[in-house]
Amino acid sequence: MEQGDRTCQLRDEDELSFHEIAAVLKAEGIRSKRGERWHPETVRQLLVNPTDKPPTLYPRQRTS
Repeated sequence: MEQGDRTCQLRDEDELSFHEIAAVLKAEGIRSKRGERWHPETVRQLLVNPTDKPPTLYPRQRTS
């Protein structure tokens, strides 16, 4: 199971907070993309941006 799939499952089915999700992922031995420990902010970023691309990589929208 990918980290994003597991994170969504914990949020949607178990209704856990970002802090609780980070603790579960750490306890299950699931590593973050960089192999570092999980932080609530890391969980939030993964859930907000599941494509795992930093927002700066998206093309800028031109405004008129």
